[in-house]
Amino acid sequence: MHSLRSFVLVMLATSREYETGAEIMTEGTLPPPPPGAVRFFYEKCKYFRVAHVDGVIGGLTPTRDIFVSVYSQRVALPQTIDQQISPDGKLGAVIDKSGKDGIFREMEIGLVMSPEVANQIAEFLMQHARAAQSTVPPQRTMEKLQ
Repeated sequence: MHSLRSFVLVMLATSREYETGAEIMTEGTLPPPPPGAVRFFYEKCKYFRVAHVDGVIGGLTPTRDIFVSVYSQRVALPQTIDQQISPDGKLGAVIDKSGKDGIFREMEIGLVMSPEVANQIAEFLMQHARAAQSTVPPQRTMEKLQ
């Protein structure tokens, strides 16, 4: 089992060296963590992606865990548009649109966590929100962008 793990780590390091051109230390070449410490290795799963988040919705589960679904929001897009065609074949004025009116919230992912993990995430977010607010002038509203 240990030799298989070493093989996998070497293969991962080799593939990452090839992709990035950077040297990557394998597990055997890393210095051990200091006494009384633990080392965590991070790797993205094949479903990893970055998602923009505008908000969350959720609540408690029957087992007292916390469920949140994060979403991004935008104006609802039309389902159909009828448009005139000019005599020279170009698109003209919109005749009719159909679809939903309002704001569309697209659920990106649902997360289930213990209250302890929720508190850790909340503290992490608050710490970084405070840091962002103290170092960058607020310029994210549409009025300020125009």
